[in-house]
Amino acid sequence: MKKDGFLYTVIFSFIVAFVFVFFLSLANQITKPIVEATQKAGFYTSVLNAAGIDPGNDVKATFDAAFPGEDPDVVDLFTTQWNGQSILVRRFSGPGLWGTITGVLAVNGQVDQIIGLEIISHSETPGLGGRIEEDWFKNQFRGENIPSGRIVVKKGTGEVDNNPNNQQVDGITGASLTSKSMETIINDTIQRIKLEAGGN
Repeated sequence: MKKDGFLYTVIFSFIVAFVFVFFLSLANQITKPIVEATQKAGFYTSVLNAAGIDPGNDVKATFDAAFPGEDPDVVDLFTTQWNGQSILVRRFSGPGLWGTITGVLAVNGQVDQIIGLEIISHSETPGLGGRIEEDWFKNQFRGENIPSGRIVVKKGTGEVDNNPNNQQVDGITGASLTSKSMETIINDTIQRIKLEAGGN
């Protein structure tokens, strides 16, 4: 068979592609359990951080102690009594500007105060909408009183809103659509928590 012939080129290309696909598939199968374990640990950490619970050195053990018997593969709403406080944490998912924003929102048992917010994944623009994962943005929600069951994400001014009683947080300057998406997602999540927890 001629090395510069068409048939040789096709067969050689097929063999090379097969070898690469085989090893890629093998690597995927070998690393799959590690990737899944890392994703679960990240989720446990997000839930605990949103709830204001220190994950400690063993994230899984802390999660199991805080939320005994609650399987993240089955439920979306996690409940706990921690340091004398009733805490509800719900996973959320909603449309952002460029893709789905996922995370967790923690509120108190009366669903009239936000305890914390964590962003797990998003596709927003780095340096603009992507700033929703930064601490300065998330920390504005911590301790925010929401007697009406709603929060407003204002147009970004560049000044962090530290007033826990105005039901408002400062949005991201230059990312008004992402900020508005976060407002919608969070308010929808608050209403879902109320319904799932037996509230109004």
